[in-house]
Amino acid sequence: MADKDGLNVKDFLIGGLIGGIIGSVTALLLAPKSGKELRSDLNDQVDVLKEKGNEWKDVAYEKGIEIGGVAKEKTSQLKDTAGGFVDVVKDKSQQLADTVSKQGKNVKDVVLKNKEENLEATEEAVKNVKEEVEHASKDVQKAADKAKTDAKKTVEAGKAEAEKIAKK
Repeated sequence: MADKDGLNVKDFLIGGLIGGIIGSVTALLLAPKSGKELRSDLNDQVDVLKEKGNEWKDVAYEKGIEIGGVAKEKTSQLKDTAGGFVDVVKDKSQQLADTVSKQGKNVKDVVLKNKEENLEATEEAVKNVKEEVEHASKDVQKAADKAKTDAKKTVEAGKAEAEKIAKK
């Protein structure tokens, strides 16, 4: 993750590691020591570097697991939000289908009864269907807006948690 100065933690760690290695090797090579002492010091430094590398690997592994857990949790929340939206759309679709079916039946009944009432019944049926569609559309739009807002909040929360874990 980039901090406020734009430095990447990974790049900083790699730079520190490389600088440490170069500094250690330079100090060892320029120190007035025998070959045996120099080799012993080099072996000690290699052991220290191996140990630090293993520690960093373990920390990176643990943080990866934590971030994976956060991602899994946020994915579950997003699925729940989407599921709620789908349920609203299904419900409104069924209501619209029922309304259209009922109004179609009403029109058919009126057509059979009287031609004068036919026009009025058709207009009334169209008006009812139009109102029902408008109500359903508003409800679906509200559900979509809520799902969108919930999804954004969930993604932002997941991102914040992942950044906290990475900065530990």
